[in-house]
Amino acid sequence: MGLIDHGRRLGYCALACRAGDERGRQHVAINFGVNYLAVIVGAVAAFIIGAIWYSPPLFGKQFAGSHGMTVDQMRPGPEGFAIGALAGLLNSWVLALLSLNLGGKSITDGALLGIIVWLGFFASALAADTVFRKGSWNVWAINAVHALIVQVVVSAIVTVWR
Repeated sequence: MGLIDHGRRLGYCALACRAGDERGRQHVAINFGVNYLAVIVGAVAAFIIGAIWYSPPLFGKQFAGSHGMTVDQMRPGPEGFAIGALAGLLNSWVLALLSLNLGGKSITDGALLGIIVWLGFFASALAADTVFRKGSWNVWAINAVHALIVQVVVSAIVTVWR
């Protein structure tokens, strides 16, 4: 019985990678058995945080102005909302996978995962993009802090609610 079959028998889907010598194979498996309701709630939380963060009373006017637009011009149409929803679901699902496979259980574990993911993937990518575009560091700060809050909140949700 292969590792994938073994994972199915245990009630979760496992992706197996095999490496090693002829006598003792090493197995690495990724458990895909996340709580999909938590993933959806995490994505909804990310959407709500974004709606508040980029609203005119907070950073919407400043963000739109830095792109030479008005708040009304920056409003996404149906396609923007659909892509945002899919991106939020994907982000929430990946955070749930990471948390589950790293053994996270507490809100502190979730928050730490969110900070690490933010630092390694969001802050660094946004900084490189800002430098190469010769963009505004104020816009970087608006986007980076938004991403930090989202990663911490979503990671906490999918970690605690497994």
